[in-house]
Amino acid sequence: MVLSTAGALRAHIGLPASTRDSRAHRRVGAARPSRRTLRCPGSFLRTNNDASVRRGHLGAARASAGAAEAEWVVEPSPADPSCPFDWWKDAVVYQIFPDRFAPDPAGLAPGTQVDAWGSPPTIRSFQGGSLRGITENLDHIQSLGVNTLYTTPVFLSTANHRYHPSDFMKVDPMLGGEDAFRELVDACHARGMRFVLDGVFNHTGRGHWAFASLLDAQEQSPYKDWFLPKSFPVVAYGVERYHVNYECWWDLPDLPKLNFANEGVREHVLDVGAFWVREFGIDGWRLDYPIEIEPAFWRRFRDRCRAENPSCVTVGELFGVRPDDVGEDGHFDSLMNYAFGTCAVGFVGGGVELRQDDAIGGDYQITPVDADGFRRSYGEVCRAYQSAHVPGVGRDASGGRNALGAGSAHPAMLMNLFDSHDTARALWMLRGDAEALKLLLLMQACVPGPPMTYQGTEVGQIGALGLDGSGRDPHNRQAFPWHESAEWDRDLLSHAKEVGRLRNELYALRRGGLRWCATRDASARVDAPVTNQKLIAWERSFVRASDGAGAVCAFHSDVESATSATLVDTGFGANVPVKAAFATKGVVIGSATDANGRVSVTLPPQSGVVVVPA
Repeated sequence: MVLSTAGALRAHIGLPASTRDSRAHRRVGAARPSRRTLRCPGSFLRTNNDASVRRGHLGAARASAGAAEAEWVVEPSPADPSCPFDWWKDAVVYQIFPDRFAPDPAGLAPGTQVDAWGSPPTIRSFQGGSLRGITENLDHIQSLGVNTLYTTPVFLSTANHRYHPSDFMKVDPMLGGEDAFRELVDACHARGMRFVLDGVFNHTGRGHWAFASLLDAQEQSPYKDWFLPKSFPVVAYGVERYHVNYECWWDLPDLPKLNFANEGVREHVLDVGAFWVREFGIDGWRLDYPIEIEPAFWRRFRDRCRAENPSCVTVGELFGVRPDDVGEDGHFDSLMNYAFGTCAVGFVGGGVELRQDDAIGGDYQITPVDADGFRRSYGEVCRAYQSAHVPGVGRDASGGRNALGAGSAHPAMLMNLFDSHDTARALWMLRGDAEALKLLLLMQACVPGPPMTYQGTEVGQIGALGLDGSGRDPHNRQAFPWHESAEWDRDLLSHAKEVGRLRNELYALRRGGLRWCATRDASARVDAPVTNQKLIAWERSFVRASDGAGAVCAFHSDVESATSATLVDTGFGANVPVKAAFATKGVVIGSATDANGRVSVTLPPQSGVVVVPA
């Protein structure tokens, strides 16, 4: 797709060619998948002329001001009081790996053996992070503008990551047990924060009570059909990998696969989902690699959780572009939008030699892109999640308001991330370029959908082995450096806090539609082609002014040269005073729009600005 007229994109986007998530997801020790060709997110999609792709248009006021008719890349999504989980679109998310975030302020239980805090992590090591350690540091988390906490599993488990559950309904005592978890969730709620818990239900650990029953009683176990034995007696220990006689997840003997064809298994997992919502008050589930379970089950899971709390959200961990899997007619309320990360890291890191890592196989690979590449890739992703919307649906009598309705597939429901406990850290991929990371954080705050930050990003964590080491697990899971606070990147931390504040304060960044602003060299004619492929800009605004004020966001990724440009068709109108709601160092903007509604900007290398009416 090529940007032709001001803000107009000429392609309509269909669904991915394949609806199967091909992610080669690994836990510790899983077989490494074959490498695939690097590709940007746009390659997941095909273009067509599907008339069902929804197109919005400028309101009458903007059209009368002389702006060209323009197409929304993302439709606005104003607050919907009738939707109990509409809060998710306003979420600012922080991800925590509990064993590595903060130790218990009261110390470890007597006899507990862990590695020293901050020592290089290993696959099997524990470092003593706890739930009360998280509670103790909520001030830090909330200072980032965070209003939603998401942790990896807290189940009783034999693994530091807790993806080897021994009991889905118990909190690991090493983390502090049920009391500490309840204290944490209650403390979040007292601060006006939400809590989302990671759920892994494809498998159990070998220590799970039902699998222990199978090993003990074999064919006489009442739980033998909960698993998938190939023969009897089932042997789980002392057997070489690939020679175990039961199905296991990704061929890992310590992860017996659950048999979801069994109604007892399905009912147990449904009970687990409802249990944590009811007993502890969690506000949502992040569901680990759910693609191997029948999609209809996840609709039952969502319904069971909503019966306990109608505002509960479910977030599926799926790679690629999968619009059929999200929304009221899909299986989840939200998805982890890794596709945003691939093109955003590729754009801000265009001036450096990006590092790659295969921690999660070939499904999260970064391809450097210029401005046009970002517009094409991210624009196609956004359009895919609105492809089922037809013109006129969800509009009021005036045809102006876009009310997408509860749970509709929409980019504002996607959780945008660029790294996590499963990937190399962004700063490692960017070869330590903190200015590129700052730009990335700002871009993430300016697109539709909740932004997610992985613990430590805000203080400049690169990985346990530094730039010269590996970015893969376990080195991307190092302990949060409370013990090394003097070495934090304070400038980056301050930036992260301001970006979080910006996201919370500007309604347009959370709910506004997205339209590309044509970017031109200031000296060129208005109708000249785009020449600076390191500069990208978009508008976040509403069809009707009554829905809120808009904002224009511009980003310059060049590492050497500044650029001056005119942002065309801002939507603010003619001769409107403007100001920078946020600007990195050295950014200069005009004091007002001109007679054609344009704003002049000067952007230093690796800089960004968010412009709003004064």
